[in-house]
Amino acid sequence: MSELTFPAGSLVYHGTDRAEADEVSVTGRHAFWLATTHELAQNQALRNRSGAPRVFVYRLTRDLTLPAVRTPADVQALLKKYELRVTEDELLQASAIAANLPGWAYPDSNPLGVFLKLFDTRMLEYVETQPVDRASVLGSTA
Repeated sequence: MSELTFPAGSLVYHGTDRAEADEVSVTGRHAFWLATTHELAQNQALRNRSGAPRVFVYRLTRDLTLPAVRTPADVQALLKKYELRVTEDELLQASAIAANLPGWAYPDSNPLGVFLKLFDTRMLEYVETQPVDRASVLGSTA
């Protein structure tokens, strides 16, 4: 399994339309999804077509190296190497944190960019929140 490194200073994005989501509660040690491109985060913010879509922008305060998950064999290798428990989200999160696994990257899952699943987000520095205009992303029929 290969790894991807994202250098300190890189911007990462989280798209959401959930009313209760805020830019502060993401930092810590818990599961969190991010995108490496603004476009991918915008699409995620619009996936439910409800709420107030927005993108939280973060900067990495240190280099981040993550295993790259591209195939089912990569998933199995990751589970075995870190002894991850996947029966429930809480167990997956707890076992990843216990193994000091900050997360992993899905480099080939979307043509718009790389998805990151992080279990340790303490290296994120909040930059800004950007509203997402449905019509400009989806077209005037949205």
